[in-house]
Amino acid sequence: MLNQKIYFPEEQVACVFPKQPADLARTISTLGLKDGYPVIVLIGGDIQEKQATVTSGAIETLAKVAEEMSALVICGGTDMGVMAEIGQTRKQNGYKFPLVGITLKELVTWPGGPQSRHFLWWGKTRWKLAPHYSHFILVPGAEFGDESSWIVDAAAILSKGHRSVTILINGGNVSRKDIELSVANGRPVIALGGTGRLANELAGEPRQDLITVVPGNAENRVDEAVRAAISDIEQSTSGAH
Repeated sequence: MLNQKIYFPEEQVACVFPKQPADLARTISTLGLKDGYPVIVLIGGDIQEKQATVTSGAIETLAKVAEEMSALVICGGTDMGVMAEIGQTRKQNGYKFPLVGITLKELVTWPGGPQSRHFLWWGKTRWKLAPHYSHFILVPGAEFGDESSWIVDAAAILSKGHRSVTILINGGNVSRKDIELSVANGRPVIALGGTGRLANELAGEPRQDLITVVPGNAENRVDEAVRAAISDIEQSTSGAH
């Protein structure tokens, strides 16, 4: 299992490349991460201008909760949208909570990293990894969404004995898959309404078990919902996270 440092202009970040899901526990150990964190899985994508203010405020709130509750945040790790914003927010506030980017090694690059020589569905340019993450796990796969099962498994390992939650901001088809896997694994989902796309769709649908919709612009309610979801309570069954 390959591991290396990625050198960004302001920092260096540990990165591991597991080859199969069975490697994941050892991957996490290689990164120096312990298990037993409250875990926030943050999902979503491009931020539309219309929802930018609401989204930025919601991410500020999530980051503050993560810092104050010593939580670990898992996100996609590419330098766009929600994934870039959480890294910028962590940096700007001097937060130290672990921020783990999990994405596909064949579709991304970094300073000094690989360049695409074959056609990708959006062109020939790999997505850049976002700065200001603390760790990256780059996994096998041919298209975005292939990393979703890895994210679910990583959250289960890292939140052992504690609670975890999936937070949706905007989102599209990949986020829908992430939500389905979260619910199938007993992980509650909080969709932040008003942040666009899938989150707004869910806000208009009948309530579903394990899925809660909170207005993204109601910062106190976002704060309370996330704190309640990851409060440090031992799980009664090993399968629930």
